[in-house]
Order: sequence, then structure tokens, then C-alpha cells
Amino acid sequence: MRSLPLLLVRAWVRTRYRVVDELLSTPCPDDHPSGHAPGTDPDRVLVLGNGPAVGWGVRSHDLALPGTLARALSALTGRGADVDALADADVAVATAASFVTGRDLGRYDAVVVVLGMSDALRLVPRSRWASGLAALLDTLEEAVDPSCEIVVTGIQPPSSVPKFALRRGGVVDAHADELNRVTAELCAARARVSMVCPPVAAPEGLGEPARASVPYPAWAAALAAVVAPLVDAALAAGSTARTAREAPQTDETRIAAVRALGLLDTPAEKRFDDIVERARVLLGAQGAAFSLIDDGRHWNKSIAGSSQVEVPIASSFCSQTVRTGTAMVVPDAWRDDRFVSHPSVRFYAGHPVESPDGVRIGALCVVDAEPRSAESVDLVLLRELALQVQRELRAAPVGG
Repeated sequence: MRSLPLLLVRAWVRTRYRVVDELLSTPCPDDHPSGHAPGTDPDRVLVLGNGPAVGWGVRSHDLALPGTLARALSALTGRGADVDALADADVAVATAASFVTGRDLGRYDAVVVVLGMSDALRLVPRSRWASGLAALLDTLEEAVDPSCEIVVTGIQPPSSVPKFALRRGGVVDAHADELNRVTAELCAARARVSMVCPPVAAPEGLGEPARASVPYPAWAAALAAVVAPLVDAALAAGSTARTAREAPQTDETRIAAVRALGLLDTPAEKRFDDIVERARVLLGAQGAAFSLIDDGRHWNKSIAGSSQVEVPIASSFCSQTVRTGTAMVVPDAWRDDRFVSHPSVRFYAGHPVESPDGVRIGALCVVDAEPRSAESVDLVLLRELALQVQRELRAAPVGG
């Protein structure tokens, strides 16, 4: 039987926790839950959970954890970074495992778990926290690539959120510390799981939206300091999730994703044309295109310069780019057995373009009638332009 004092404390804490309802009127991102940092050979990270993972206090995920973590990680590794967020304010430790069940997590190099503030505020029992977190970690370890590292963020002191008006070092802070000790024990028992303590000043987003964005870089720096060496070590060992995410995807998956976009055989659109023209000019090429690789056909949604609207699939450089999953450069197609039959293109550089659900559906490419060296094209810039195309794929067409 539960003691009366404990029940009274929990009832009192729940009255404090009702201020979380104010989050409904607090700014939060409404764009695609991802952030990117420039660079080649990008690492891919998932931020999972609630609280700071949601992005309270800012309007864009680029300013929240996805964007700030991507930049902090890239600064340490020297590589590009793609960070996705899978977050929901209602997720708690009891529901976290079911929240991720069935998700495709095999493409991530690391998963960062941000969870626990709501559980600490509710004084969730130690045993319930342990079983819920263990279930989540079991689910993650089964779903991710064998090389993927899992990083669990500790619970910040609830009193550090001014809106909760809790006494520093009081009952709720002590309970958060107790849950953190449980987390540390669970993480220490698993080879691929690490724990990191968050900055004390967390992005609370409660009542001070103008200031809420300030701590995200601090959270990102703390997380990147742990994630970067883990991913570096996996990369040095030659075993990363890159192998899985760059593996050829099935034709059926790609074709379904292409057709779901509804772009095939549609008129030109300025939003894509502008990006393709920038690619042609900035990369100093005679032609550029954004292609879609459908069932047996290569169709260019947008072209600039010397490019054709449709190309026989047998002569398609972009179909090969889609299969490889990484940027592809062909310095001289006439000296490449894969493309010797192509009559007009000598130089090609392309980067895969993914659908909103991560399926490679085409490529952004530049071409020339004369051969060029691989070093003559800026692959970092090409990737950035391909990511701009991907952002447009997530947005509704103007007037649509």
C-alpha cells in the first residue's frame, strides 16, 4: 500500500505539472523534423523522445536540436551530418517502446534518446522507469544497425525549468536524480549504449519563447561530444550504418515513392527550376537536371542548359547514382564501360535525392560535353543543392 505522504506529494506535483498544457501555445517547429550540416560522407543521427527533442521555443528544426546537433557534430568530425527528430510531447517511458516499434531505424549511425522530464514530474516509480527504459533499449537495439550507437540523455533537474516553480534540490529533483541512477545502471550493462548528462539550462520553452532557443547549442555541444567519437570509432572499424543506407533499394519501393510524389509528367515548376539553374551556374556546367527514376524510364522534372527531358534508362547516369546511394562523379564517360554508349555527355556529377520518407527517387546532376576532373566539382555544394530539392519535395507546390 502506498504511503499517504507519497500520495500527497504526487498529487501536489501533478498540479505543478499542469503548466505543461501551456506548451500548446508555445512556439515549436512546424517544418520537416530534420537538420543538416554541409559536408560529404554525412553521418545520420536520430533524436528520439520528448521535451527538448520536440523543439519548444523555436519555429524551425534547424534552430532546435536537429540543426544545432548536426552543426556541432560536423564541426567535430569534419563530415556532413543529417539529424532527424522523432518526437512527441506525449511520449513517456511507458509508451516509448511502442512509439518506435515498426519504424525503419536501420539507416542511423547513432540514436539519441531524450526522455524523462514528464516521468520525473509525475514521480514515476523507479521500477516502472527501469522496465520502460529497458523495453525501449531492447526495441532500439533490435531495430538499429549493429554498428549504431545509442546515447541516452539524463534528466535535467526539473527545478531548472522556472515555470514549474520547484525548489532546487527538492523532492522532484531528488527523484530525477534517482531515475538518472537507474539509467546509468542500465546503460552501463549494454555495450552499445552510453549516457550523457544534459546542460543544466535546458530549452524549456515555457513562458519565455524568446529565450528558449538559446540553450539548444549547449545541448548539441554536450551530445556531439559523446556521439562524435562513437561514430568516428565505428567508421574507423569499417562497420557503419552507411552500408545499409547506401545499399540498393528495391525497384518496387522506389517506383511507389516516385509515383506517390505526383510529379511524373507534370509541367515545369519554378521552385525546382531555380535550384537546377543554380547547380548549373555554381558548378560551372553546361547542363543540369533534377531527375526521377521510374519504372524503366529516366524523366527530368527540371532541366537547365543542355539536358533532355527524358533519357533512355540504359543511358541513365542518374539511375546508377540512385543505386549507389552516394554522390557519383564520372570524369569521362567515354572511358567508363558503364556509359560508353552515351553520345553527348562526357562529364557527369550527381547526388541522390530522397523522398520525404527516405527513399532514393532520383538525382540532382550536372553534365558537360567535355571531360573534367573529379576535383573540379564541389560535392559539398552539390549535396546542399540536392537537399534543397528534398526540402521542396516536403513542401506543398505554390498554389497547390
